Amino acid sequence: MNAPHSSMRSVASTLVATALLLLVSCSLGTQGPPGGFVLAAVPKGPQTHTIVIRELKFQPAVLTVKVGDTVEWKNDDIVPHTATSTRPKKFDSGILPVGSSWKYVVTKRGTYLYDCTLHPNMKAELIVR
Repeated sequence: MNAPHSSMRSVASTLVATALLLLVSCSLGTQGPPGGFVLAAVPKGPQTHTIVIRELKFQPAVLTVKVGDTVEWKNDDIVPHTATSTRPKKFDSGILPVGSSWKYVVTKRGTYLYDCTLHPNMKAELIVR
């Protein structure tokens, strides 16, 4: 009598797992063919990433991107800033007035440490894979 009970548990576990998958799929807004699931697509090709400058900080302070991606720094602070790589010296936004932005297309793998030349305590890291 133990075997039928075990079989019922297996069926119940499968039903619960299927219901959870369906719930997650619906909550993500994905729709697939009748009776099937569609996984969210992974973006292909170069992407654009935004670093917001606010409260004398680069946000996020560490960003990982791929070669070919574009990084945009947006100055949403109340004072001008720069985004200037220090090691290695690869990019320099120049002075970014309040409300402005600057874009840089990443061309080489590596780790780039950068700061704001106007506020040297503002430091961040760009990792390119």
